Amino acid sequence: MALLTDKVAVVTGAGRGIGSAIVRQLAGEGAKVVAHFRRSSAGIDELVAQFPGSVYPRQADLTNADEAAGLIEAAIERFGRVDALVNNAASFHADMVFENDQWEAYVDEFNGVVGTMFHTTQSVIPHMKAQGGGRIVNFVATLVHRPAAGYGAHTAAKAAVLAITRTLARELGSHHITVNAVSPGMTLTDYSQGLPEVARAEVAGRTPLGRLAEPDDVARVVVFYASDLAGFITGAVIAPDGGLAIIG
Repeated sequence: MALLTDKVAVVTGAGRGIGSAIVRQLAGEGAKVVAHFRRSSAGIDELVAQFPGSVYPRQADLTNADEAAGLIEAAIERFGRVDALVNNAASFHADMVFENDQWEAYVDEFNGVVGTMFHTTQSVIPHMKAQGGGRIVNFVATLVHRPAAGYGAHTAAKAAVLAITRTLARELGSHHITVNAVSPGMTLTDYSQGLPEVARAEVAGRTPLGRLAEPDDVARVVVFYASDLAGFITGAVIAPDGGLAIIG
């Protein structure tokens, strides 16, 4: 039997890259998936065709609390429950050193990284409590463990996500809701493909496993967290980064 037969998942930021791979892996393991997008559903339409009846696209601006709540309600209306919430959607601002940064840039990044996770998670918790449990999976970043110059706002926001993840693990454990984090290294997505090849090669060269992550490498961690295999794991961080975070 597939790992996620009869499970229902909501995946935010599902239109491309890691999010698209997560939807594909979850649906491939038998889950029904509500695939969120903010602007374009083009990538999700391909997944709907690949998994007819199992992938349901839904648009929302998750920085808006009402729209985030609407996403969760749509999942319950469509499939009857939400077993796993995967908070993948996030903004990404870079290339600013701290002394030249503006506080507004930090606020914008917190809205786009922490706010999106905050609204969906707060909306899903009552439903998970009522059904007797669930899985919440958040995304942090290798930058939290190995900061890099120029990424202060994004690193601070992702560190906040990690702190909230651990707090929620304590708060929700008695309700059989696990809350865990995924911390990818540089992954072959649209963003990294847009970097100079020498920059990608430099990171791959410092990675013990000698390459960058593929989106599926990251998505498999989400499948594990969402499955019964991870039923006694909460407050954890798994880093599908090829060992990059351990390098000083």
